[in-house]
Amino acid sequence: MTTFQLRLAQLDLARQMETLPYIRDFIDFAARCGYNGVMLYLEDRIKTKSYPFPKDHECYTEEDIRALVAYGESKGIELFPCVATLGHAERFLRHPELQHLAELQGDMKGRFGGTRQDAFCPTHPEFYDFIGQYLHEVAALFPSPYFHAGLDEFWDFNLCPRCRRQAPDQLAEERLFLQHIHRIHDLLQKDGKRMMMWSDMFENYTHIMPEVPSDVIMVDWQYQSDVRSYQGHLLDIGEEDRIAVNQKYGFDTIIAPADRTLSNVRSYIEYVENRPVLGCLVTSWEKNDTFLYRTFPIFAYAGGLMNGKSDEEAFQAAMIELFGTDDLLLSAAVRQAQMTGFFRHFNSFSENRLLARDFFGLPYHLVGNDELLHTLLTTLLDRCRKETGAIVIRDIIVALQEKILSHRLKKLIHDSFDRGLTAERREALAQAAQEVTALLDHLEQDWDNKRPGIRPNVFTVAAPKVKQDLAKLLDSLESRAFIRLRCCCPDEFIVQPLVIRLLVEGEWQEVARGNYKADSTDTALFERFIPLPALAATPDAVQLELSGLGGRGVCYLEVHLADGTVLAPAAVCAVTGLVEHPEYILENDVNWAWFGKQSTREAYLDRNLAALKHSLTVLLTPATHFVH
Repeated sequence: MTTFQLRLAQLDLARQMETLPYIRDFIDFAARCGYNGVMLYLEDRIKTKSYPFPKDHECYTEEDIRALVAYGESKGIELFPCVATLGHAERFLRHPELQHLAELQGDMKGRFGGTRQDAFCPTHPEFYDFIGQYLHEVAALFPSPYFHAGLDEFWDFNLCPRCRRQAPDQLAEERLFLQHIHRIHDLLQKDGKRMMMWSDMFENYTHIMPEVPSDVIMVDWQYQSDVRSYQGHLLDIGEEDRIAVNQKYGFDTIIAPADRTLSNVRSYIEYVENRPVLGCLVTSWEKNDTFLYRTFPIFAYAGGLMNGKSDEEAFQAAMIELFGTDDLLLSAAVRQAQMTGFFRHFNSFSENRLLARDFFGLPYHLVGNDELLHTLLTTLLDRCRKETGAIVIRDIIVALQEKILSHRLKKLIHDSFDRGLTAERREALAQAAQEVTALLDHLEQDWDNKRPGIRPNVFTVAAPKVKQDLAKLLDSLESRAFIRLRCCCPDEFIVQPLVIRLLVEGEWQEVARGNYKADSTDTALFERFIPLPALAATPDAVQLELSGLGGRGVCYLEVHLADGTVLAPAAVCAVTGLVEHPEYILENDVNWAWFGKQSTREAYLDRNLAALKHSLTVLLTPATHFVH
């Protein structure tokens, strides 16, 4: 293994503040694991003279940051900031005093159809004065020569009338992005900083890299389980040798895996063997509904790999650092838990998680794996020799408990859809719902223990809605009325909302609208159950309508009514927009009618194409009769 010059860890403090003692402890941990830098992903978390708008409890003071920087220096850890300067600006733009700097104004809609203001307008005459002053104030707090300017995922770009006048075509839009890079680069250079940026948007704006200042450091992020190449992040998931491209234009590269799985970190570091890279940044995102402890083993392991240790040596060192032991059985259980990853954002109990499944069935192998790991780690907890390690294991156990509950709920729900809601299943679902409530109550208390004084307590705020949504979902099983939809979506980042309407007594009734997708990136072919509202009569036809970026394949659907009648597609009677092979929806198989363009990029670059509505109307006929 190669020893990296820059060995970096990231804390996402924008999405979730942490206490100052916690950050100091993380710096200690990073230093012991062989890191030499920590990037604080901040967005707007520092209150300054030019940015006084955040409330005291939701930001850090300049004195807080100076103290953390000094502490890091004492431990051999260089702290440096990341402030998003184009997209991911929603924290800045939530303040009325700054909303005029947003790209979306009034009732404008973004590329994904939403109206949330989360991107700056680079042509607003006041924008660079604001961002320049804020960057200057933040830069003064960090002696490090590095400053990360963000620049990833700014989807709502060049949409307002002012921007469109300046950049009326695709090449001009690329030049607008290039101009922004130069402006931010010059601002940071005046403060003696070397600019870093995420490189993913060059997948869309492909012509301008040769004109980007060559001292900009490109941070290439890849989060797939096994990194064998640089893969695109949204638009068609293209593949390229990005490190070679960076080298061609004179850029230094930092690779950026995530704290999601051990295999992502290991394979990305292996991928750059004998390739010119400046460093590695282990990213960690959006821990506002979870805790970072459960992925500490990944950070410790990555630190070893970045210092030239082998896989086995790095994991053994991580075990000793965290747990004070490399006990064989405990090591095996921890390693496997870090290979499979954990859920985020209450996803365990969301409709998308619980109502979607792989076309080939539920993942019983994953269920068994999680149950085994939960048993092992619960049994082996007393072998841990360090208190931090015990916190880590308990956090992993809670994460596994959440996954197991989700697996159990999912099986019960799918069995109820497939074979009916029996009294036994009803009782088991009620028991599982009670356990979800108990888990959320535990997490609410855990927040106060691990984030004392940090408000709001996300579990206090979000838990009631999670419980309410789950109860509503379980109640929908009683009606026995639903749509079973089968889709093929090669791109996991589906951004095309699908609207489903039923023709009932001569009137079209919208019964569903959503961005239905698989709950796992391991499959492109999946089924989704969609509960139906009460219908006045048996529907005669179904209409599917899609618009937005790219497309979606729909293989088949059935309409299940409360009396057990199943309605199947009988004949195509209307098509609008772009629908390839609409006749394929008539057969109960895996061939698909494709809605929209095959290329997501084409729709991204062509607003008229993105706005075009693609619809398919199909007559329904009784297929069979189920007795529940």
